[in-house]
Amino acid sequence: MRAGVDRERGAVMMLTAFITVGALMMVALVVDLGQLRVDRRTNKSVADVAARAGIGRLAFGPWSGVCKAREFLLGNAKGFSSFDTGSETWSNANALVYGANPCPSVVSAPDANPCKPNLPSSWAKLQATARQGRFTIEIQSGYVLPDPRFPSDATMGDTGGTEHGACDNLAVIISERQEPSFAQVGGHGSTVVRTRSVGRLNSAETLDFVAALQLLELHDCDVLQTGGAGTRVIAQPYGVYPGTFQIDSDATGACPQPIINGQATAGGPSIVACSVTSTNPDCDPGVGSRASRIGVYAKNFNKPDSIVATSYPSTYGDTAAVASPRTGRKYSDLRYRENVVALDDDAEAVITGNSGRPPGCSAASLVLSNTCTGNGLTWRVVQGLECSSLLSGLLVPLVLTNQNVWFNCSSFSVSAPLTLSAANSYVVFTGKLSVSSAFTITDPRKVYVGGEAAANKIGVDVGSGGVFKVNTGGVPLCSARTGPGHSNRFVIGNGRFKAGSGAIVKLCQTFTFLASGYNKVPTTDGTVPCSTTACTNYTGTIDVSSGASVDLSAANEITGRLPSESELKTTNPFEDLGLWTEAGGATNGLSGGASTSLTGVFFLPNAEPFTLAGGGALPIELSAQFVSTTLKVTGNGTVNLVPNPEDSIPVRIYTTLLVR
Repeated sequence: MRAGVDRERGAVMMLTAFITVGALMMVALVVDLGQLRVDRRTNKSVADVAARAGIGRLAFGPWSGVCKAREFLLGNAKGFSSFDTGSETWSNANALVYGANPCPSVVSAPDANPCKPNLPSSWAKLQATARQGRFTIEIQSGYVLPDPRFPSDATMGDTGGTEHGACDNLAVIISERQEPSFAQVGGHGSTVVRTRSVGRLNSAETLDFVAALQLLELHDCDVLQTGGAGTRVIAQPYGVYPGTFQIDSDATGACPQPIINGQATAGGPSIVACSVTSTNPDCDPGVGSRASRIGVYAKNFNKPDSIVATSYPSTYGDTAAVASPRTGRKYSDLRYRENVVALDDDAEAVITGNSGRPPGCSAASLVLSNTCTGNGLTWRVVQGLECSSLLSGLLVPLVLTNQNVWFNCSSFSVSAPLTLSAANSYVVFTGKLSVSSAFTITDPRKVYVGGEAAANKIGVDVGSGGVFKVNTGGVPLCSARTGPGHSNRFVIGNGRFKAGSGAIVKLCQTFTFLASGYNKVPTTDGTVPCSTTACTNYTGTIDVSSGASVDLSAANEITGRLPSESELKTTNPFEDLGLWTEAGGATNGLSGGASTSLTGVFFLPNAEPFTLAGGGALPIELSAQFVSTTLKVTGNGTVNLVPNPEDSIPVRIYTTLLVR
C-alpha cells in the first residue's frame, strides 16, 4: 500500500515538473518572440529612415542613393554604428565587385554612370556585416520586385514603373541573428530576423515645376528668411502653375533659426507659396486646381516643425511644407554649364589674349590710326590719350557708328553722353567701365568688360545719375524685348557689377555673366554649394543699391515654349538665362522699388545669402526664378515672384514613398 502511494506521489511530482518546465519553456518562447518582434520593429524603423534618405538622393544616380542610405543607416541604427572591418563589398547587381568605395565621388556630384533600366550591370549594391556578423546589411539601387526571398511580394502588384526597369527602386535589407535568451535551454537555436524597406521614386506622381526660389544649402537652417516687420515674399501662380519654393537643407547643421524663417506681419504671413485657387487675398488668381508647394528635404527625416519653419500659417502660409528630394544645381548645369564655360573661355581669350589689342590685330597697324583689322573684323580702337579725351569738352552727345569698338583703357569713364549705335555690334573694354552720364549700346551681340582684379575690384560702376542702357530696342520695359535676332552676351571678367542709388540700368535680352577672373565655373554638373574662402572671395558679385532703377531681362528669342536641347547647343545657348555668377558669401544683393523689373533665371548658386530688397510699402513683381544657397528678403515691402514656366528652368521633383 505504501509503495503505491509513493509511486503516485512520484508520478505527480514528475508531471508537475513536466508542466512547470513546459510552462517555463512557453514563457521563454514568448519572451524571445517578444524580443524578436521588438528587434524587427526597431530594424524596420531604421531601414525606413535609410531607404527614405537613399531615395531622396536617387535622382542623382544609383551610388548616390546607396551611399546616402548607408550614411543614414550607420547614423540611426540602434545595434551598431559601423560595419565590421573589411566586410563592406561594393558591386553591381551582377556581383561584379569594385575595388574602391564609390561614396566619396558622389558626395558632391551626380554619379558618373547613371542607372539604366533592366541593366543590372549599371545598378549599385552594398553588402556588409556589423557586430561580428550579428547583422548582415544589403543596400541595393536597381532592385527588382518581386524578390523571391520575401514570399509576401507574390501577392503585391506594385513593382515599379516598367519604363524605369527597377531603377526607381532602392532596398535596404537588415538581417539580424538573434540568439535565444531563455528558449535555448529547450534546444532552440538562433533565429535570423530579416526586415526590408523599399523606397520608390514615384514616376506616376512626378511633377515638372518651376520653383520661384531654389535654395541649395545642404545642412544649415535659416535658409529662407524675411527681415523687417513689413517684408513679405510671395510665390504667385502663373496660369495653371502654382507658386513653388524648393529647399535642399537636411537641418543637420547650425539651426539657431528654422529653415523657413518668416516674421509675423500685420498684412498676413510673410512667406507664401500660392496655389492657383488660393483664397489668400495676397495671391493672384490662377487657372486650374493645382496645389502650391514648399518642398523641404529635411521633412523626409521627421524633423520637428520648429526646425522646419516658423508657425504655419501665421508667419508662412497658404501651403504647409512637404518632404521633397534635393534638387541641387544639376538642372541649371545640364542646360547651361557647358555653354557658360565656352563663353568664359572666349571672353578671357579676347580680353587678355593679344596684349590689349583686338584678336588678330598687330601693334604696327595701330600706330598711325585707331583702326585695325584682325580675324576678319575691322575695329575702331580707343586707346592712349583717347581713353581720357574722347568725351572731354563735348557739347553734343557723341555717337560712334562703328560695328566693332575696342576700348583699350585700364579705366574708361562715360562722363558725357555716348551712344554706340551700330546694329549687331561687338564692344570690348579691356579694363573697368564707369558710367556717370548716359551710355547706350543700341543693338549689341557681345559686350565684354575686363574690369579690375585689384583695388576696389569693380568691373562696371554705374554711379548716381548714370544711365546704362543696352539692347533696349526702344521698348519701355525689357520684358517686351523678345523675338529672334537680338540676344546679347554681357561678360564682366573681373570685379563686381555695381549700381548706386539713383542709377538707371536697363539690360534687355541680355545674359550677364560675372566671371570672377575666369575659370571659376565647375567642371562637372551638380556640384554642391561652395562655402570655401576662395568662393567667398570671388569678385563677380552684383551690388544694386536702394534707389537704383533696374530692368534686366534674359535672352528671350523663343516665345511660347522652352528651348529644345539642340537649340541650346547651337543657336540659343543662353535662352532664358539672365545672370550667372559663382561668387559666394553675403555680398550679392539687389535692392530697388516699384521700378525694379527682372525677367528670366538668376543663377547665384554660392550666394549665402543673396539679398533681395523690396521698396518700402510698394510691392514689386518679378518674373524671375532665383537659384542661390540661401535667400534673405528685406526692405519692408512685398516681393512677388511670378516666374513664367516658358522662360525658366523646370526642375523635376520626384515623389518619394516607401512601397515595402
